[in-house]
Amino acid sequence: MNTNTGNKDTQHHKGHDDSAQSRLLDAGLRIFGLHGYEGVRTRTLADEAGVNQSAIPYYFGGKKGLYLAVAKQLANTVQEDFLKQALQDTEGIDDWSKDEAAEALKSIMMQFSKSMIGNQEANARSIFIAREQLQPTEAYDILYEQFFQPLHRMIAALAGILMDLAPHDPKTIMIAHAIIGQSVAFSVAKETYLRRQGIQELDGAHIDAIAGELGEMSIRTCTLPAS
Repeated sequence: MNTNTGNKDTQHHKGHDDSAQSRLLDAGLRIFGLHGYEGVRTRTLADEAGVNQSAIPYYFGGKKGLYLAVAKQLANTVQEDFLKQALQDTEGIDDWSKDEAAEALKSIMMQFSKSMIGNQEANARSIFIAREQLQPTEAYDILYEQFFQPLHRMIAALAGILMDLAPHDPKTIMIAHAIIGQSVAFSVAKETYLRRQGIQELDGAHIDAIAGELGEMSIRTCTLPAS
């Protein structure tokens, strides 16, 4: 599958990189998430990024290249935030005890939750992901292969240990999806939660509390007795 995202190197930028390329990636994440690929003009992207419109074909080969580069950067960000380390930490998982699996599941889901609801960039990532889940494009192949599939498999492996089921058992996959969905719900349905709590925004302590509860819920989901 060809996932080439443009003419130039579009690796994830770190820190406060103010280059035209980085500003276009940041603007693309926000604008594509809000309006979708078809609903955005290159002029809008350039204006939002504060760059010349010619920067889009120069760095990315065009609007499609920028869109795919945004997806790749999103996946890279999640990898760097927690996923790469989590995958390394769960090597040899087949020999783990249930206590080890429970502790790892809780930790991973807490980290995943914080990466999805932690700040404005996390909110923009969530909106972009939600749109791709509902109306998948070629960009979803990137998100799935580099983000969702490895995360989903890892959660299923841990859940399988706790439930005495194979990681590829249909029930294990269903439970893993439900566990991941708990965190996704707090990001894509954030406004409902804010209104129910009577607050305007989530501060660091509140985000930590949500992540902690979601970590505990992931274990309970796997250990509740079958009805």
